[in-house]
Amino acid sequence: MDDARFTEGLLNLAEAGRYLHVPRQTFHRWARGYRRGEPLLHVIGKGETSLPVTFIALAEAHVLDALRDAGVRPQRIRPALQRLQEEFGRKYVLVAPELATDGIDVLWDFARSEAGHGLIAGDTGQHVIREIVADHLEYIAWDERGVPKQLELRHWQPSKVVVDVRRAFGQPYFAGTGTRVADVAGLVKAGERAEAVAEEFGLSIGDVRTAARILLGRAA
Repeated sequence: MDDARFTEGLLNLAEAGRYLHVPRQTFHRWARGYRRGEPLLHVIGKGETSLPVTFIALAEAHVLDALRDAGVRPQRIRPALQRLQEEFGRKYVLVAPELATDGIDVLWDFARSEAGHGLIAGDTGQHVIREIVADHLEYIAWDERGVPKQLELRHWQPSKVVVDVRRAFGQPYFAGTGTRVADVAGLVKAGERAEAVAEEFGLSIGDVRTAARILLGRAA
């Protein structure tokens, strides 16, 4: 597939985890597989590049995080994803627009079969899963073929940070100015004051402080 969304590595595993607010070890397991299971994300193969996380993999992780929040256990989801692939007739089912509707029904029914035992936490209701996944899918924009083309990073709100392979070389950027988040964090890391960085890029001080908090793990 000659589409940068599927083939171009944008971030390393640690960076992707920070941008999505997913623990580093958790993201690594999703990307490289569990001890008894295959990877859940479509990242570039180990050793092929230092930036294995593609746009599609980042979007998949965004949705997988929603499923985890809703009580679906990622370490047991592989056979359920295969069932969804059969149902939808597509490979990238985690980012399928219909996941929050028909897909949740498929997951729910599969979880009640012998093959799906343990997939969903016992106290989780079907409507809860549907609502959480539907909320997360609101942050994804699709093209006319139903393929994600843009992802807004929800944990950055009220700052609006977007990922789009057509802009900022595919790096997360502040929507209002097009400034790459990594550039903002880089100046803060170098010792620049938040006020000076904000003025340099035309951002709010809140945007600068958010970049420092999420990417650097400290206040600006």
